[in-house]
Amino acid sequence: MSKVRVLNDAGLQRFREYLGAAKASPSLPPPREILDDGKFSEPFVPDVGVEYQQFENAYELGVYLNTALASCEAREISRNHALWSWLALFFFDVIAKSNASGERKILQEAVYVLDKGFNFQRYYRHQVRTPWLAVRKHGEKAKVLLVAGGGGTRTEVGEQLGAYPDLFGCDNIIAAAYQMYFDEEAQKPKRGTSGKGNGTPRRLAAVVRQLQLTYDLNDCPVQELLDLLPKEFSKWMPESVVA
Repeated sequence: MSKVRVLNDAGLQRFREYLGAAKASPSLPPPREILDDGKFSEPFVPDVGVEYQQFENAYELGVYLNTALASCEAREISRNHALWSWLALFFFDVIAKSNASGERKILQEAVYVLDKGFNFQRYYRHQVRTPWLAVRKHGEKAKVLLVAGGGGTRTEVGEQLGAYPDLFGCDNIIAAAYQMYFDEEAQKPKRGTSGKGNGTPRRLAAVVRQLQLTYDLNDCPVQELLDLLPKEFSKWMPESVVA
């Protein structure tokens, strides 16, 4: 068990430098030594601990973080960029797994280092904060946002709905997406959800944003929301809706 800390400015800069260098040298090990080095990190209050472990998917990571950080005030830690960046480095082998050759595919910086200035267009991409927030807001239905097919770490539903805070934060929209796009029996996204055609998550994001101009989707029951969707979504509807 390790005590949670936060990266200071020097630690954040060191993490950024590593990410830039790792794009050119994919086998470069992350600077884990800065996690508890007083030159790069500082104590976090309240005193909480995390244990390194592997997770099957981002949903399981989110469940774990909600348990580990249960004593923290959610509103206070939600935008704590230094905390989430420290946790991203701590769980780096989870969110940036290396292949058999020891190489990693490093994505954009915002996936790992949370920017100090709040910008949801970047915040939602963070692969530690977003699982925590999604599970906290939506419970098991957050699987549609976090469980990717083929062992990946990003989902099409998460990409399309996560980019808009009003969609990401709406229980009814996420519940509708869960019913349409998540296979509960297989515990993975339904086949075809990563496409760009009719009825896909990309289209759902566009359609519900139009519906928001007329309806308050926060107060619209999930069944009614599903009924409002055009015919292009019929192939994704649960049987009770189609009937």
